[in-house]
Order: sequence, then C-alpha cells, then structure tokens
Amino acid sequence: MARLKDPSEIYTKQGTPIIVLGSRILFAIYFIFVIITLEQPIFSESTVNYPWLLYLLAIYYGLERCYIFFHHKKIDISYAYPLVLAVYIFSIISMLLNAQDQYPIINRAEHLLAFVLLTYVIWTFFLKYLPQKVWREHPYYTALLVFSVTSTLGVFNELIELILDALFNTRFIGPYLDTPLDLLMNSLGITLFLAVRLILGPDPSASFNK
Repeated sequence: MARLKDPSEIYTKQGTPIIVLGSRILFAIYFIFVIITLEQPIFSESTVNYPWLLYLLAIYYGLERCYIFFHHKKIDISYAYPLVLAVYIFSIISMLLNAQDQYPIINRAEHLLAFVLLTYVIWTFFLKYLPQKVWREHPYYTALLVFSVTSTLGVFNELIELILDALFNTRFIGPYLDTPLDLLMNSLGITLFLAVRLILGPDPSASFNK
C-alpha cells in the first residue's frame, strides 16, 4: 500500500516545499483581508489597527528570514508556516470581535490555543537540534528548555503591546488583570502541550538527528 506523503515532503520544481508555498499564498490573502477590514470596517466592534498589522508583518518577515537561515543549515522549519498562520487567524478573530472587552473568554482561549501551537513549533525545532539520545535520556530538560523559550516569547509579546499602546495610543493592554491573565493562559497552553508530549513519550519512528 502506498504511503501518503507528509505535505512538508512535497516540493515544487524550484525546491520550495508545497506547505511553504501554500502558506505564503494564505498569508497574502490574510494580510489583504486585514487591510480591507481597516479601510472598510465590516465589524463594528473591531479593534484591528495599522500598528497591529505592521507588528504581524514584522513577525512574518522574521519567519521568512528564519526559514532561509535554517534552510542553509539543513534544518527544515517549513512545518512552522501553517501553525503560525493558525495563530494569526486566532488573533484576528479576537481583534474583529473586540474579544478583550466584549468576550474575554475568547481572548483567553486565543492565548491558550496559540501557545499550544507555538510550543509545538519550538518543541519540534529543538528536537531537530538535539540528538534523540538527549531527548530520550533527558525529556524533562528538553521540556524545561521549550517552556522557558516559549514563555519568553509570550512576555516579549506583552512588552511589544505595551510599547505600541504608548506610541500609537492603541488598546492592546486591557484593564485590570488582562496582562497577568494573558501570561497565565500562555503558560497553561505551554504546559498542556508539554504534559501531553511527555506522557506520550518519544516517537520511535521520529526521523530527527540521532
């Protein structure tokens, strides 16, 4: 029986993974949609703004640079594209609905789900760096490393939001306990992924570095 190929294993004639090419097209559609919502507000409660768009564009540019850099190092991070896109989708849903003020539970869910996905990205990235022997003998070390890096990304995001609020008079930082709750949900998302991953244990069929 023929084995179904992983999308990341399918390449164009130029050598670009299909998963990367498809994600780039979807990112382009995403950014066009954001611009449309900025120029012609469709959602009355929307908090989408240009500083936020520029922030997302900067993150995407960073993703592209990281892909090129690690591609030269023979490290494939193409798997990150659809996951980051999913995080972007969670984010715009929250912004369009003004979930931070109107539907706080959606805003909390956004942080939880986004950091489950980001933890998967960081986890897989480190497994591509760390030999399987390290992972098998020191799984909690790997988990602690992933937790630290991903948590730092969450804190960095909150700092960027604070800077944007100060410079452009936006409202990324909500009232009262918004920031602590965001960081708490980030940590819960990270912990949820790592707990499941540690319970499942290493994948014996993994093709990472030996």
